[in-house]
Amino acid sequence: MSKRTDFACRSEAGDRPAILFATISIGGGHVATARAMAEAVERHYPGCYELAVSDYMKDLGVTGLDRLHKGFWRRALRFPVVARAGQRVIDSVPRVTITGQRRILRGFARAAAEHLMPSPPRLIVSNHGLITSGLAEAKRLYGLDVPVLTFATEPHGISAYWADPRADHIVAPSEEVRRDLVRFGMPEEKTAVVGYPVGQAFLAAPTKAEARARLALPDRFTCLVSFGGEGVAESDPRAVVRALLDAEPAPQVVMITGRNQALRKRLSTLESREDRLRIEGFTDEVACYLAASDVFIGKAGPASVYEALAVGRPALLTGYTALNERGVVRFVEEEGLGHFTRTPEKLQRAVGRYASDPALLEEVARRRQHLGLPSMTEQLAHHIVRYATG
Repeated sequence: MSKRTDFACRSEAGDRPAILFATISIGGGHVATARAMAEAVERHYPGCYELAVSDYMKDLGVTGLDRLHKGFWRRALRFPVVARAGQRVIDSVPRVTITGQRRILRGFARAAAEHLMPSPPRLIVSNHGLITSGLAEAKRLYGLDVPVLTFATEPHGISAYWADPRADHIVAPSEEVRRDLVRFGMPEEKTAVVGYPVGQAFLAAPTKAEARARLALPDRFTCLVSFGGEGVAESDPRAVVRALLDAEPAPQVVMITGRNQALRKRLSTLESREDRLRIEGFTDEVACYLAASDVFIGKAGPASVYEALAVGRPALLTGYTALNERGVVRFVEEEGLGHFTRTPEKLQRAVGRYASDPALLEEVARRRQHLGLPSMTEQLAHHIVRYATG
């Protein structure tokens, strides 16, 4: 089995102690929260730690399992009903779920132990249930001796596969999630509630005028449409774009297609005929595009929604994949932070209301301040460092 170990994960004498953020690059949410946590640690403890964010299964060379898992999620994005049914089955038999995944992850556990044991980091922060369970197996079977803190990336509707009772410590972003983890079998004393981390680019986004100038966008009501890192949505992207362009007052539309090159190509013909439409592929400028926009439109991925809220933009959600995303829809509507706009007609009406009444935008910006996302992000950094030094 080939392995890649060229990412920073060392703590030799004289070096700064290392913290490895082990994640899986699936969609965009896991990597986004891993980077947000690493960034927060560096911001509040500058120069104290050697920090690395790793797509860990892939970087170890456990490519078969990595491709299988990522392929399953891409299929789930195209057939959400299958994802929801699968989660219900998993959640109905949590002990069977955990036992099964431990067996599946033994190859990963062995590879992780071989990589980490010669020069272990001070702490591993996992933000994926499979990584957590695999590292727990590495400890049990191969004697790995590294503390593992898990951040559960789902703020609502978490699945049972996160709740491996052998995990060292799991941080939940909400009390709802902590209760679900305990219900699935996680020992209560191993859990804590801290909050949801968001990257500094979103917490300190530029003003709308600055962002539009930087991106060369005209100064008019703007809709940012994103279907996540994979660029896949339950709704028809062309129907969504057409409904937005036909809305009154007439907005401009920026659509981010993520890694979906085929979608970008299909929409390029529409872009060539519409001067109010801009199509972008995968980009690191999402915070700037959010700052330049008036509303965020997309599926209910937790990271995308919380990033939009951090910038103060209403979330108009066109669909959801798994049950955790259904929880995001419920949260947004109950907190008055956006709407579930399942059809193009509903989306068009919602955009028209926000475009016609700036007070609605101001109300969402006011309400999102009560979420305390900057404070949550900072407190999570402190929690990680306390665990690393404890």
